[in-house]
Amino acid sequence: ILLISAHLESGHYFNPHAQRIIEAKRRGAKIIVLDPRLSNTASQADHWLPVWPGSEPALLLAIARHLIVSGRFDRDFVRRWTNWEQYLAAVRPELPRTFEAFEEELGRLYAAYTFAYAAQETGLPEEQIAAVAELIADAGPALAAHNWRASSAGVVGGWLTARCLFFLNVLTGSVGAPGGTSPNAWDK
Repeated sequence: ILLISAHLESGHYFNPHAQRIIEAKRRGAKIIVLDPRLSNTASQADHWLPVWPGSEPALLLAIARHLIVSGRFDRDFVRRWTNWEQYLAAVRPELPRTFEAFEEELGRLYAAYTFAYAAQETGLPEEQIAAVAELIADAGPALAAHNWRASSAGVVGGWLTARCLFFLNVLTGSVGAPGGTSPNAWDK
């Protein structure tokens, strides 16, 4: 469970979600929290990453790069549910329209987002970033992720946090999958 910002203490309407998070932890789920402060949520995490405010996208893109370059992303999900063919046609028409060419293009596009880059941007040690990236890679389609207020609403360009977070869901194939991240109305 990858949480960005505070969740467990964020208000009375959020208590059912908080209860599900803790129940999942009791059943063996690992909780990763990106929050500059040691919130109640962070105090329950297996991995608390006190990132510098606004640096969350750098960390998420480094994890995405890890999934791409290590070949640990869900190729079938990405092939089926993204517009990779249209991307190649519009942006890289000189490349063959094959998924393999798109995979190489992904590697090129995200090459700069190394663990070292994320460490510099976030203030976290590379080793901690690598450990969390491995947990996310191992979670596969059972990556449940949620963004809450601070990162997305509290900084200029914060909406990029949500985009980068959902990119991890796409790469892991955890969209609408058991244990993964469901569309808003599915679990109401």
